[in-house]
Amino acid sequence: MKYVAIVNGKQRAVEIASVDGSYRLTIDGKSFTVDLFRPGPQCISMLIEGQAYEVGLGKDGNHFSVYFYNDTIELDLFDARKFQASNTVRSSSSSGPLKILAPMPGKIVKVAVQEHSTVKEGDSLLIMEAMKMQNELKAPKSGTVSKIHVKEGEPVAISQILIVLE
Repeated sequence: MKYVAIVNGKQRAVEIASVDGSYRLTIDGKSFTVDLFRPGPQCISMLIEGQAYEVGLGKDGNHFSVYFYNDTIELDLFDARKFQASNTVRSSSSSGPLKILAPMPGKIVKVAVQEHSTVKEGDSLLIMEAMKMQNELKAPKSGTVSKIHVKEGEPVAISQILIVLE
């Protein structure tokens, strides 16, 4: 699985893959072999490249606190595709018509709005499926749905216009 971690305001690419009973952890292109055991719900015992570590773990939504010896690392962890989708929508223009683009190729599973309906920031606009995972695209701002360019069941290409908000 690919993730995006935000640590001290800095974005890091994280990938975790299961390999022969261990894990391959890649952070910003640097890979580590990790064996781990969870003796409790908030404790992890790890071997990273043969070096033993014990860490405590706190979780609240996407926010994690990792307690390591006498230090605490605070981070936010997001599924990479959902993070990219969210950034694609956020990076669109904030004034005038706002085009909601497909963040990746996929298929439209559900259109949750109708043309000329009013939406609030954070309302669900549609759900698309890509690589057997469903991703919900939400309204980045309040407005009116002026045009819906897709239908349920329709395949879409990356950066294809899905919905226009005014």
